[in-house]
Amino acid sequence: MFEQLGLEPIKLAIQTLNFLILLFLLQRLAYRPLLRMMDARSARIRNDLDEARRLREESAQEREAYQRQMANARQEARSVLDEANAVAVRIREQAQAEAEAQNAATLRRAREEIAREKEQAIGELRREVADLAIMAASHVVGRSLDGVDQRRLVDEAISEVGSH
Repeated sequence: MFEQLGLEPIKLAIQTLNFLILLFLLQRLAYRPLLRMMDARSARIRNDLDEARRLREESAQEREAYQRQMANARQEARSVLDEANAVAVRIREQAQAEAEAQNAATLRRAREEIAREKEQAIGELRREVADLAIMAASHVVGRSLDGVDQRRLVDEAISEVGSH
């Protein structure tokens, strides 16, 4: 039967044995190392994927922490601005109160100065009126008055002027 197909059984047996030896050698020398290499590569890829997943999660956590810090910084900045505005309002109110106090003090001093000047003017006017009254009395009387008479005439003239 093999001969009808053009095959020689011995050559076929040798080729089959050679094929089986080749399969055995390939199994030992190529297939197992190739499988080990593929398993190692698969493990490396799995490790890289796990590392990438871990880094992604870590990055997300850091992003959330950064966003929380930014929100806290914004809140703190708002607080600082609010406090600065409150301080500015207090300073403005204090400056306004001080200005009003200074104005009141200046006004009080001016009124006191006016009152002093008024008293001085009244006193000066009284002296001038007294001098004029003495001069007029001296002309009328025709003689010089002594100190007691001058004083009495001045007091009378002042009381008459003060009552008018």
